[in-house]
Amino acid sequence: MYAQIEPIGGYSVATALSSSSASLNVSLSRPAQGAIVVHVAGEVDAATAPDLAAALGPIWSSRPARVVLDLSGVSFLGTAGLSELLFAAERAELEQVTLRLVGPHCVRRALRAAGLTDRLPLSADLGEALER
Repeated sequence: MYAQIEPIGGYSVATALSSSSASLNVSLSRPAQGAIVVHVAGEVDAATAPDLAAALGPIWSSRPARVVLDLSGVSFLGTAGLSELLFAAERAELEQVTLRLVGPHCVRRALRAAGLTDRLPLSADLGEALER
């Protein structure tokens, strides 16, 4: 496994993570004052969920007003990935940060199947997630 670390706004985040069985790409952007968008692409499963957790960890210390998890590039979301999303929601609530998710059909389906649509609501698109 390798990790490319890139400093952003006083903290570092893993921007490319992969293992032999699966890969996950995570990058950050700051499209608006106080907002951080975490762009996630690939499969979020038991092999890659710890990598997502490692990328999200430093974000909370920067005290953003809003975090958007842009899961548009996710092709599979397993139970380990759902657990990481729940942990992110709990951390956002603890830190009093607005958390929004954006994702494709596979993410919507996984949230619906797990009964998490109320706890982890999805915005229609990135623009809506940044405005709501």
